[in-house]
Amino acid sequence: MGHINHVLNKYNLKHSHGGSLRQLRKGRKARPLSSRKPHHVVFKADKKALKLNFRSPRTYKLVKKIIDRYAKRFFIRVEQCSINFDHIHLNIRVPRRAMSHYFLRVVAGQIAQELQKESLLREVTDTPGEKRGVIVKRVMKLWLSRPFTRVVHGWRAYITLRDYIQLNEKEVTGVIPYQKTRLRGLHIVYWQKLWSS
Repeated sequence: MGHINHVLNKYNLKHSHGGSLRQLRKGRKARPLSSRKPHHVVFKADKKALKLNFRSPRTYKLVKKIIDRYAKRFFIRVEQCSINFDHIHLNIRVPRRAMSHYFLRVVAGQIAQELQKESLLREVTDTPGEKRGVIVKRVMKLWLSRPFTRVVHGWRAYITLRDYIQLNEKEVTGVIPYQKTRLRGLHIVYWQKLWSS
């Protein structure tokens, strides 16, 4: 998901779910959620499916509107939101397990539906069906996998999450150049720029 490398020793499966972790047998259990602790959420889109990336003015406005609308409807507190070219990072707090499930499902579905309505998803040609010579086109699937979520335990992990999402936002806006080492190798100059307005 994005710049995160989903490796077992990096993410505890007791606290993480979705994304590429679903490819692991141990990663197919119930989604861990907490009504007291913050959550890191990542929606990862297929670049090939998008005609315009999420940062284009038209798509950005649509995606932001959907996140805000359904956060309000399901009483989700969005502390941070970073919409990148092909993925979305959220730092959220959820009131109840059911509400968070509704939020994740509805946001992913609504973004895909709205992009399809606006003809912002690419089409692919299927193999001809029963009628010969008829070209059947279908819209490409937007999301690569289910939303990745991680319950953030502890103050230090929470600060790291805040800085990570802020770094993503600064990189996508061009304030800070992309860092392969992410926060770990961030220069002091960029640390100063990280939270400057």
